[in-house]
Amino acid sequence: MSFLGSVAGTLLAFNDPLVPTSGQGTFWMPESASTQAPFVDHVFDFITVLSYFFQIVITIVLVWFAIRYRKRKGQVNFEDDGPVHNTALELTWTLVPLFLVVGIFYVGMAGFLDLRRAPSSAYEVSVTAQKWSWSFDHPEYGVNQAGVVTVPVGRPVEFLMTSADVLHSCFVPAFRVKQDIIPGRYSRLWFEATKPGVYQLYCTEYCGTDHSKMLALVEVLPEDQFQETMGKLATEYMDLPEQDLPTYALDRLYNRCSSCHSLDGSTAVGPSFKGLWDRTANGETVFKDGRRLSDMIGPGKEFPEPEDYIRDSILVPQSHIVQNYAGAMPSFQGQLKERQVLALVLMMKYLDRMVDDQGNRIESPDLNELDPGMGEVEASAPEIGDENEFDAVATAGKGG
Repeated sequence: MSFLGSVAGTLLAFNDPLVPTSGQGTFWMPESASTQAPFVDHVFDFITVLSYFFQIVITIVLVWFAIRYRKRKGQVNFEDDGPVHNTALELTWTLVPLFLVVGIFYVGMAGFLDLRRAPSSAYEVSVTAQKWSWSFDHPEYGVNQAGVVTVPVGRPVEFLMTSADVLHSCFVPAFRVKQDIIPGRYSRLWFEATKPGVYQLYCTEYCGTDHSKMLALVEVLPEDQFQETMGKLATEYMDLPEQDLPTYALDRLYNRCSSCHSLDGSTAVGPSFKGLWDRTANGETVFKDGRRLSDMIGPGKEFPEPEDYIRDSILVPQSHIVQNYAGAMPSFQGQLKERQVLALVLMMKYLDRMVDDQGNRIESPDLNELDPGMGEVEASAPEIGDENEFDAVATAGKGG
């Protein structure tokens, strides 16, 4: 598990400054950091010790019988009047395992029910799993996080989970909680963290090519720090000046894109963000239906400006699928606020100033001279939360 944690930390280090807490575990189990963990560990230890005990006893008896009753050289005299039935012995080897198995079932079922029934006062987080990223919504604060979820310590937290595509599974080893996430259904998982720290979250159901990269972090904070962090996250992008929006998108939003879109031009599930703006502005993109983007961008056309195409690709990605790609991207309509969409558009537009040719971030990029017209795009765009208004605008644009 420590090896997996180190690998996960390496993969996430580029996207988030947080790294998993390296706590003290046992020979068998990782660090324990939730109220459920001690019970799960005790049941696991009991079954493990019991298994070892009977393995040793049975092995000793087996070896002793093999030696005691082995066939000796020259021995041909067999007795046919040996015992064939012993009621006390048969009751012993039947009832003792029965009582042990019933006890294990009872304890395990009690623990299972506890893991499935969250306290009524639990803090709720809506979780969306999709290939190959995690999205966490905090309805109480109107905050959306990707790749990292912040929760309070010493307070029950319940995940209300759904999948946007295929079967996934949420597993936090330090909390000893795991639950499958099935498309078209909701599932729940709850825990109560016992100490602050950063803990690894995995998808443990094979979900496709980049399943191994579907990682996230659980950041556990004291209550006062949690409240402060939620307050900042709720308004951080609203208070940022326009020249800081691209950096915000790269730091806070790109981690939900990184599993499908690279920054260095390498091939992935979706087109690389490297050079995306130039390809869009020049209309070089070719779609599956054979149409070229150059025929769709311009006054009176479907996309008056290149920014409109990028925005449409984020919110309605299945409307135009790029040639040679499967079109697996889900819609982010309703998951991102309008200013966050603007931040992503600006990030792609000025990405060459923010990362080098290898996709590494450039310290203190020069973003002081952004296109002032982008503010007009934001102002004229409908609110994403208003689906009817958005659909009306999208339909009108595509009809032009």
